[in-house]
Amino acid sequence: MIRLDDILVQIGEFGPYQKRVFAIICMIVFTASWQSMIVVFLAASVDHWCAVPQWNDFDCSAAGLNEQTCMLAMKNASIPVNYTSDHQLVFEQCMKYNVSGEAFDPEIDPFHNPGWPTSQVMECDSGWVYDRSQYKSSIITDYDLVCGAGDQTQVSQSVFYAGYLAGSIINGVLADIVGRWWMLMILMFVRLISGIAIAFSPNWWIFTVLRFFQGYAAISIYIIAFIVGTEFVGPSKRNVTGIIFVIPFALGYICLAGIAYFVPYWRTLELICVSPALIYIGLMFFLPESVRWQISVGKYDKAEKTLVKIANSNNMPLSGPFFSSDFKKEQEAAPKERRATGIDLFRQPRMRLRTINLIFTWMVNAMVYHGLSLNTSNLGVNDYVAFAVSGAVEIPAYLLSVVAIEMKFIGRRISLSVCLLVAGVACLSTSAIPPGAALTSVAMIGKFGISASFAILYLYTAELYPTNIRSVTMGTCSMFSRIAGIMAPLILTLAKIWTPLPLVIYGSVSVIAGLLTLSLPETLGHKLPETIEESENFGRKSDANNTTSGKNGVYILNQDGRDEKEIKEENGGVNTMDYVNPSFNIQDENDHGKRDSGVQANLSEK
Repeated sequence: MIRLDDILVQIGEFGPYQKRVFAIICMIVFTASWQSMIVVFLAASVDHWCAVPQWNDFDCSAAGLNEQTCMLAMKNASIPVNYTSDHQLVFEQCMKYNVSGEAFDPEIDPFHNPGWPTSQVMECDSGWVYDRSQYKSSIITDYDLVCGAGDQTQVSQSVFYAGYLAGSIINGVLADIVGRWWMLMILMFVRLISGIAIAFSPNWWIFTVLRFFQGYAAISIYIIAFIVGTEFVGPSKRNVTGIIFVIPFALGYICLAGIAYFVPYWRTLELICVSPALIYIGLMFFLPESVRWQISVGKYDKAEKTLVKIANSNNMPLSGPFFSSDFKKEQEAAPKERRATGIDLFRQPRMRLRTINLIFTWMVNAMVYHGLSLNTSNLGVNDYVAFAVSGAVEIPAYLLSVVAIEMKFIGRRISLSVCLLVAGVACLSTSAIPPGAALTSVAMIGKFGISASFAILYLYTAELYPTNIRSVTMGTCSMFSRIAGIMAPLILTLAKIWTPLPLVIYGSVSVIAGLLTLSLPETLGHKLPETIEESENFGRKSDANNTTSGKNGVYILNQDGRDEKEIKEENGGVNTMDYVNPSFNIQDENDHGKRDSGVQANLSEK
């Protein structure tokens, strides 16, 4: 049986051809975070207060005041003030004195002027004045998303994540039909067109609808880019490229803070952040179609041409054609296998509990990751610095997680649990810390923990399920994580009830998930399950007859009371590699239940 990984070893695992493809993919991934995280700057909180239009004609220069001083004098004369719990004086943002018919005088002091209507307070009825010292424009200022409309900023981000959900489901099916290359090209145009349209959106409703389509394209571009970037890499190099793949994502995350700092106008910032799509569309003509997809749909001639091109570019000799006519006939005649569904994850009792546990953990990871990322402008320090640090901590988090999961005394389960607990405790600790550098530092520890746990969770989930249901498992967990992503911005709106409440919620669910993961079996040093039955028994301890875990988790006793391992040992057939899984790699055969091409797939997503 032909395996694509065997072919890649023959034609070069990571030669010049793969390096060019991987470099292009890394360029695409570099801006992958911009679509989701740009909202931190598009919808940044700005100070605001009620406008008093009848005072707009006052000649500030004649009174010897500059524009800024005059604006503050009008604010002092028309806006009530209150003391916060920490005894700081703050102006009301949604109320004003009823100064109708009152003339403005820079010398007015509401508290010492007995004739001033300080007892007559009303809601803003003529719009707002915004502090534009940091953000010259934002969707907050352009669409008046303040006071009663303040929650709409988080609603639009939830709609963006709804686009994530739709894109994950729909585009996965379409990519199987039209191919990875064409799907990626189409999504690049969707990204470009929706981004340009957003920059010219006249109101919040159109902005929100367009954000849905932007999210629809963004997640699928990332997933398909990962698939194309890693599947051409040979098995011995795939671990390294899988790690390197997340580095440009984090670097782009950091870079966005610098761009936003120098571009304080949200419409211009949006156009700048979507413009790389023009470059990517040009680079698409240097990317090949997925060989695995070509083989899975029976396009062996095209797959052969791509593989020959790789071999020639890598200067590797070929012994002959990869796909013989007999092989093609066999694949055409091979019966299609039943495709696994999400229901199969809940048929067996142990697998059912394991699946529910993992779904909850995936939801927690997505909710907390996106929630912490979107909350960086509310930590009480410079928005740009907090955002850049939030992206920077992901790099060591990814690298440390890869090292930790391969340590025999730690493994996957403990690593995942510790990371979730670190994130949870850090988020819970923020409830007792005032805004500022200390709060930011603790929140970044939480971001470090949740980023590391996300990296571990992909691998760990895939290892707990057999090949024939692994893709369904990842897809199901990913779908629920998208639903949780939709919830993350809405939870941030609870800050108006109690400022630390969103982080307390994130911390609480992280601690619960961290404890629940301890009930999952360890996979490091164990042979991965190959059937649903093996997965059901995976991790079960020795029974009364001293059967031991092995290739399938549990050995079945034969009629003479001996298990399969004993029989193998007698026949000299035991290979220690049958019971060890030291690899970071997860490979699926017959990923979609189609032709038995023997091609392996390594799929992942952010």
